[in-house]
Amino acid sequence: MKEIIPKLSQELFQTKIRIEEELTQGNKTNEELYNLITKTIDFLKAKRTGEPISKKLPIYKYFEKQYGITNLFLIKISKEARAFYTNISGGEYQILQIILEVHKTHKEYEKKGGYN
Repeated sequence: MKEIIPKLSQELFQTKIRIEEELTQGNKTNEELYNLITKTIDFLKAKRTGEPISKKLPIYKYFEKQYGITNLFLIKISKEARAFYTNISGGEYQILQIILEVHKTHKEYEKKGGYN
């Protein structure tokens, strides 16, 4: 049986580290985003899955171009917040779930998908 391992994209990992540094200095400007990233990780660690996104949709095309993905899933973190991840092989016994982006509002990801 394959082990499923949630990971952050390099960009999202750097964002999480930066926010952690801000929080230790008492700056809570990005605390909401940090909590959403943490919720997304916890969601995937609980062996839950997001909704698959059709390759025909503009948001899929954005992620395909940006990250070179071959599959895309959406997680509804809250009423407004959404996270996107992809599954890739981590070898014979692992599947890596790479969290690509986390957005606080619909407007954030709709703009990237060209839904304006």
